[in-house]
Amino acid sequence: MARQINTRIIGTFNGVIYYKWRNDYYLRIKGNTGRQAPVAKTQSHILGQAAAVSARLRACFSTMLSKPTNRGLMYRLNNALQQWLRTGGSASAMPVNDIASLNGFSFRKGISPLTIKLGRRQDGGLSLYLPAFDSPNPISPLPFKGRIQLSVIIASCSLTNRSEVNMFETSLDISYNGIPIPEQELQLPLPAKPGCITVAAVSINKQAAGIVGALYN
Repeated sequence: MARQINTRIIGTFNGVIYYKWRNDYYLRIKGNTGRQAPVAKTQSHILGQAAAVSARLRACFSTMLSKPTNRGLMYRLNNALQQWLRTGGSASAMPVNDIASLNGFSFRKGISPLTIKLGRRQDGGLSLYLPAFDSPNPISPLPFKGRIQLSVIIASCSLTNRSEVNMFETSLDISYNGIPIPEQELQLPLPAKPGCITVAAVSINKQAAGIVGALYN
């Protein structure tokens, strides 16, 4: 019998073996070495697609990750992407403005309590929308000594072309001394392209960091 090479068992669950062969992901029932069933083929495709997109996103967000090679983070992000792919969202003919399994995804200590949103403008461009700072009784002394530093990274990845990755990185300093600051819009030069998932991540004062929005064209 021929011996399989470049095969790595990922895990087993309820009698199903999940494994990677070469650069693709597969599953099979124990003892069944025949051809993949249609459901298994679909599942292996989702696993492989999620892992590939996850790797590219983690590379783009590496400066925000305390440990870019953290396997726990990798598995969590892989799983979040798998959840979305299983909904069939990537097959939608209409733009998807919210990918729930990614929104609020934490890189470290949890996303900031600030409500920052990724959205589309009427002209089709993308913007980050920052909340107002208008507490009538701000905490004294102010957190971060009254200075809030936002680091922003936007990453866009094609689901079918692994070489098509685009990103934009910027930062924004906000000084808050208790005087109300209205809502702000940060326009982004990175367009949302057809067939691409676009994800926005924010780090606040190099502490809390995570995904604040994700959409698909």
